Amino acid sequence: MADSSDLHSLAVLGAAGERLVIWHVNVGAAVGESRLSGAWVLDGSRTVEVESLTAGYPVVETGEGPRIAGVAGIVDVEATVETVRSAVESADAQFAEHQEATGGKLTRPQWPVIVPPGEVALPRHQTGDPIRPVLTLAREFADLADAWASFESLRLARPFLVELGGPHARPLPLAVR
Repeated sequence: MADSSDLHSLAVLGAAGERLVIWHVNVGAAVGESRLSGAWVLDGSRTVEVESLTAGYPVVETGEGPRIAGVAGIVDVEATVETVRSAVESADAQFAEHQEATGGKLTRPQWPVIVPPGEVALPRHQTGDPIRPVLTLAREFADLADAWASFESLRLARPFLVELGGPHARPLPLAVR
């Protein structure tokens, strides 16, 4: 089981009419349970409850919504994906250098495919549901966190790649502004 310091979450937030939809997503260590760790649909006027569910969390917004006090910043989805892709590319380049230096006998890892959250289009029959885009984005961040965890596992299994990020698995590197 992961130590509580290994748990890193973000909040995906979206408006559904007069309601706010909030999903918490664990982007840290996989703990053997769903990365989607909580979901709430609240009347937008319940600011105390909304702030208590978002305070201290980096927030991913699905569209225009109210500004919430106390959040740990807004996640820049594109910059986050670029950071992840850059880390994978750096590891692959380091792997290629090591392979060349050792005579080419190593098998290249099957690096995970990085799919940016927000690129999956909803089926037409689901586009009228105001809660679905928030759930979809939360699931896509969970998938990105799983891809990152897979990358970290591959990186840590190769001693010559440990220097790229340290000796422990890292949480998904969020670009927060």
